[in-house]
Amino acid sequence: MHKIKLSLSIVLLLLVSTLPAADQFGDIFHGISKAKEIHDATKEWTPEQEDAIGRASAAKMIHVFGLYNNPTMTNYVNLVGNTVAQFGTRPMQYHFAILDTEIINAFATPGGYVFITRGALANISNESQLAGVLAHEVAHVDGRHLERILRDKKLTGIGVQAGAEVGASQASGVAGFAVGMVDQLAVHVVTALLTQNYGPDKEREADKAGTDFAAKAGYDASGLRSFLSTLAEATSNPVNKQATGMLNGRTHPPLKDRVSKLTDLSATYPAGGQVLENRYKQNVNFAAGSTTASAKSASRK
Repeated sequence: MHKIKLSLSIVLLLLVSTLPAADQFGDIFHGISKAKEIHDATKEWTPEQEDAIGRASAAKMIHVFGLYNNPTMTNYVNLVGNTVAQFGTRPMQYHFAILDTEIINAFATPGGYVFITRGALANISNESQLAGVLAHEVAHVDGRHLERILRDKKLTGIGVQAGAEVGASQASGVAGFAVGMVDQLAVHVVTALLTQNYGPDKEREADKAGTDFAAKAGYDASGLRSFLSTLAEATSNPVNKQATGMLNGRTHPPLKDRVSKLTDLSATYPAGGQVLENRYKQNVNFAAGSTTASAKSASRK
């Protein structure tokens, strides 16, 4: 593994730079728009709203990291991702892409937009591990984890303030949200992914559901456990701290705890699931890809 030098402060600065300028209106409409804002935040998002927020969030993730240019690997990740995604409880179209960073992680925004990093792919050994990682992210989407977090934060005054100064004549924006709310929600989605994430409880929930999705797709149920076990060993080396730091600590349960629980969980599934090491090596070929200029620049800093 290589040491990643893209600092979190730079990431968040890039994120904030994508915000549009907001028009300011008089206090006369504040009560009306505030009531709509709270009403919007307490409802479960419609499929149209979820997709709008997911697309906006995905665009910001791409703005921050860039996409890894390797069509063969991207197609392969989509094939494996959609194979496990079909076993989710909510029918939706999933989209998978590779972020051009050495950080070892994967991310999912609402609406089925799932990213895995170049660094994660470089440290995965077989297709069952890839399936386990992608299924874990699918489980976050399937369980509406980020949506639930953002709605809870909104009601406690921590979340979005979008639409608070929107005039009555402009009270309806994208997918029925108040004007500006989709972009504001997207900022909070990406901020949660890069700083706070889902929290330990939802990570454990996604570990369990993701393992089930992968096993139902015919993969070895221990794929995610095997990958996290490798990462647990890697984190003991200080040189890997920045690349793996997002996976261990406040945002996720400790890797060793996750591995222990996944060991017990995977043992409940029948043996004989597919591992597919050779197929993974045939499709994951970094010599055929190219990094973005932004990623190259960041890695030199």
